[in-house]
Amino acid sequence: MRIALLHYTQSPIIGGVERVIRDQARALRSLGHEVATLTRFEAGDLSGFDAVIVHNVFTMPFDLDWTRELMALAAASPQQRWINWVHDVAAVNPHYAHITWQEPVPQALHVAVSEVRRQDYARANDLPAETIRVIPNGLDFASVLGLTPRIASLNLWQHDLVLLHPTRLIRRKNIELGLRSTAALKQAGVKVLYAVTGAPDPHQTDGKTYHQELRKLTEELQIEAQVSFLGESGPLTDEDVRSLYAAADALFFPSTGEGFGLPLLEAQAHRLPIFCSDLQVHVDVLGFGGCYFSTDDKPELISAQIMQWSQTDLSIHHRRHLWRDHEMVKICQEHLEPLLLTATAILTP
Repeated sequence: MRIALLHYTQSPIIGGVERVIRDQARALRSLGHEVATLTRFEAGDLSGFDAVIVHNVFTMPFDLDWTRELMALAAASPQQRWINWVHDVAAVNPHYAHITWQEPVPQALHVAVSEVRRQDYARANDLPAETIRVIPNGLDFASVLGLTPRIASLNLWQHDLVLLHPTRLIRRKNIELGLRSTAALKQAGVKVLYAVTGAPDPHQTDGKTYHQELRKLTEELQIEAQVSFLGESGPLTDEDVRSLYAAADALFFPSTGEGFGLPLLEAQAHRLPIFCSDLQVHVDVLGFGGCYFSTDDKPELISAQIMQWSQTDLSIHHRRHLWRDHEMVKICQEHLEPLLLTATAILTP
């Protein structure tokens, strides 16, 4: 569809509504729609658009002439889908009591960003609340977290748990324990991803052999969809690794030998929980800052430790809620696209 998003201002002007419109436009474009974000001075002829989404212009009094023009245009254009997207409602705000309130937009579908705003708009216009849809604001997570395009393309928020293992493929890094623990998590019903950053170590002739063994073990455990050897498609940049720290849920570091373990400090800098082997050097570096296990522990025991944390730690629950309910592409897919296709069935008379 050809979709116009209208507002008083747009990015790079900074504001909550401007950011929502920017992210909404990106999400709709990623879903194959042709989208234009327009202010009054850029809108021009809107007849070529299949849908016009008006953010706040029908409900806030910053350019009443444009508000009246758009209301008349919506009334005269029943062939288009017009959506009145309500972020704020001047009619219930005492600071705007001196402004004459506009009537509900004819031939438009009303969308509010929260239940509070739905009730506000319904009360201000004497409308049944059920005639107003609620679609929450969302985020472009890649933008908010500063992810590189390479890491953003992984859509890490689609998993319940992302374990990050920054390492080259060398035997003392004990990646096979990570694979077996991942298999145990999968068996327990966790939608997990084990992300290993490195490629075979170019300084060790055994690197390619170890890589092949890890690949074979991954197939035997039937966890190909739960494991990502990111280095296989080329080396990661420092920015890619920072992005992984930003998007992952926890560090998994099961080494059988380390001189220090720099990723432990990097994970702490990114406030990631750390699950690591109980090497003396790890204890020296982290103290009480790590969740330790023995490399002789069964993978089921290690996975149980991780699951206990994931079930009781509030931060991961908050993040899962964020990923589940406020990812902008998902919101557009599940709420906005169906609305665009069926808008004429719920129009305000």
